[in-house]
Amino acid sequence: MAIQSTGKWTRRLEFQRIKDKAAKALKVYAGDLQSELDKFEALPQILSTNPLFVNLLQHPEDARLRNRVNIELERINRLAQTSAIYIMDASGTVIGSSNWRGAVSFIGEDLSFRPYFKEAIQGRPGRYFALGTTSHVRGYYFSAPITPSTIPIGVLTVKVQLQRLEDIWAKGSEKVIVTDPQGVIFITSYAPWKFRSLHPLSREVMEKLRKSRRYGDIEPDALTGTAIGMTGNDSTLLDLRNDAVAMEERTVNGHHPYLIQSKTMPDAGWTVHILSDLSHIDSYVRNMMLFMTVFLAALLLLGMLLYNRRKAKRERILLEEHARAMLQQANEQLEYKVKQRTRELTRINSRLHEEIEEHKQTEQELRATQNELIQAGKLAAIGQMAASITHEINQPLSAIRMYADNACMFLDQKHPEEARKNLSDIAVVISKMAEITRHLKSFARKSPGKVAPILLAEPVTSALTLLDPRITKHDVQVNVNLPKTDIYVLAEPIRLEQVLVNVIGNSLDAVNNRKIKEITLDVSLNNQWVTITLHDSGNGIAVEHLDRLFDPFFTTKEDGRGLGLGLSLSQAIIQDFGGTIRADNHPEGGAVVTITLKRAAPEEKSKKSEEK
Repeated sequence: MAIQSTGKWTRRLEFQRIKDKAAKALKVYAGDLQSELDKFEALPQILSTNPLFVNLLQHPEDARLRNRVNIELERINRLAQTSAIYIMDASGTVIGSSNWRGAVSFIGEDLSFRPYFKEAIQGRPGRYFALGTTSHVRGYYFSAPITPSTIPIGVLTVKVQLQRLEDIWAKGSEKVIVTDPQGVIFITSYAPWKFRSLHPLSREVMEKLRKSRRYGDIEPDALTGTAIGMTGNDSTLLDLRNDAVAMEERTVNGHHPYLIQSKTMPDAGWTVHILSDLSHIDSYVRNMMLFMTVFLAALLLLGMLLYNRRKAKRERILLEEHARAMLQQANEQLEYKVKQRTRELTRINSRLHEEIEEHKQTEQELRATQNELIQAGKLAAIGQMAASITHEINQPLSAIRMYADNACMFLDQKHPEEARKNLSDIAVVISKMAEITRHLKSFARKSPGKVAPILLAEPVTSALTLLDPRITKHDVQVNVNLPKTDIYVLAEPIRLEQVLVNVIGNSLDAVNNRKIKEITLDVSLNNQWVTITLHDSGNGIAVEHLDRLFDPFFTTKEDGRGLGLGLSLSQAIIQDFGGTIRADNHPEGGAVVTITLKRAAPEEKSKKSEEK
């Protein structure tokens, strides 16, 4: 019931709003039209008294006089801003016109059939709206008799175009039309309705329009059938046909309800109408009814919610009282459990601190053990090199003894220059021995363990220098391919040197008993990484040993020749640098050890040096 009442009330209010708005607009449009006509109403009567025009009607054969009249009519037409002003004689023939120069001239036209001529020639002012027979331009005609005495001898007509007013109306949102007494639309704000009728015209009316030639050869087509309802006073409901509305507004059922309100203009014999589209009212009413439905549903839900809320509140009070008692009991149990758990956590926390301290101590011991193992690896490497180094040192010592004996002999023979030369040779041999021992001391020294940018060529050169006695002894060809530019890596020089000594030493062991003894060390760059590849011409690595090469204490050497810690320690050192080390067999034979280190910028090295 409420929803239906809302629909009726909404429809009535919306209809009244549209009607009131259109009624106000109708008064404005009718006033504008009346004002436009009033501007020219008195003009024919004023001009009909002009002696020049009367003189022309009395002497129509005077060509000079006719020319003066045409010029004067042209001047007045321009000043008054009318469409045309012309003079007809008593027979209805135009003998003077303002458009006498134009391509379309009224001169010589017989307009005796026009109603405005018939009215004026009988001594009464005439008014008429029609489509020009010559210009085919719509206009409103004001006519007045030219009466020098008592009988009219001619008619003066002023044609006014209402196109300017129509253009102004077209800019508005309302649909405004002006109809003649037969209901034909001759002024409209909606161009497609021009020269159509509101209702179907009878045969008699159509015949009358053809005879009067009011609209030329146009036969007005109706916008609608018949009125479908009356709303009282001067308002009517119309149902426009599909072809009377724009293409986008057409519907399947072909119904287009409009409210039409009218206002008559008795002086002109016209009726001004304003049409208001009512098609949106149904959707507006549906929306309001839907809104009311939603509102009532929400109101019902709110009532149910309030009822349930009050009911839930009563139940909640009872539950709270019960829960309060249960909570008190649970709280007491919880306090007991918390105290018990706190004591247990305190005990566990103390034990955890003890274990953390034990782990720290163990980690320190492991690190110390690792350092000792690294140092032991160095000493083991030195021990393996001892025989070769001893051989290298024994030769210089024998040379020193020989040079010393020779020097003494030359001194006894009073040859100081030869003695000086032998002493100089002794100094050169001692320098070579010092270089060997310097590398041994540097290699044996414990590393500080700090990673920093270093020049890669330095540990490579030092490692090869330490292993040079073994390389020379076994006649091994070592090929070193370093880039021409300086390469810096993140590492620690002493530990990287130890890694290189380990892997190169293994390669020397691998090629010892081979016919071709060759080791190749390549350095390559890949973006932010530096790769060191060591390839030997040995027998390669047994497949079953590949997965165990870096395990601690794993060795394939004879007893007493190694602890099996070299590669394990090397892997730990390289991983500490943030790099990788791996071993594999080369497709062409022999083993390949690949070391990857992070590349460093030269400026990083200089900055580190300054900080040190």
